[in-house]
Amino acid sequence: MKGNLTIDNGNTSIKVAYFIGTQVVATNRFIRRDVRLLDRFISSYKPETAIVCSTASASASQRIEQLVEQRCRKVMHLSHETPMPIRLGYHTPQTLGRDRIATAVGAWGIAQRLDNACDVLVIDAGTAITYDLITANGCFVGGNIAPGLALRFKSLHEHTGLLPLVDTDGDTPVVGYDTMTAIRSGVMLGLIGEIKSYIADLKLSHTNLMTFITGGDGKLLHARLDDDSIIYYEHLAAEGLNRIYLYNQANENL
Repeated sequence: MKGNLTIDNGNTSIKVAYFIGTQVVATNRFIRRDVRLLDRFISSYKPETAIVCSTASASASQRIEQLVEQRCRKVMHLSHETPMPIRLGYHTPQTLGRDRIATAVGAWGIAQRLDNACDVLVIDAGTAITYDLITANGCFVGGNIAPGLALRFKSLHEHTGLLPLVDTDGDTPVVGYDTMTAIRSGVMLGLIGEIKSYIADLKLSHTNLMTFITGGDGKLLHARLDDDSIIYYEHLAAEGLNRIYLYNQANENL
């Protein structure tokens, strides 16, 4: 059976997945300069078709897109104008990140299978952390954008005179007992509090809300949130991209 390749060309890495129908067969992640690894992935699975979602600059995307065009018979490039199974209610759809569209479609599709009466909140914790709301009837309403974990740590280090660069590894007490733990706890617990507050605020107006978390820091934050009602789904963007491709295939838009 012929397969489909999804490529999420993000700010820091390239995420790829190979699907046969709706089933994901393989996934991988590469840093952008390792285009050879992407070539090997394509050579291993030999996808006939592909869909590309890029939030990187045109110059950073060029080699990747050229490779995919050479190796796949049909290639779709996701934009706000691409036909898709949800509607974009965003006031400026042309400025909407394609990765946000992909994760929204992925989460909404899964939610429809689990409980089609639920509105959906997608939290994508990458370089930036995005919060996006999709209604049960498939309208992308909008959301918020905030700095991700790495940006918060980096900002404190680069925009102060003496604060060190800290990461997520180590003790995270409620009250920091030295500068390292004060920064780590301030950033980590601050973001956890932000997420919990955002979910609580949305539930006031969207009582039947299903929440997904994904992205590079999604697994870490999901564990820290300790809330079984929040669904961690690693390959949400890939799921959405594949669903968009299949939607266009079924509607003979290709």
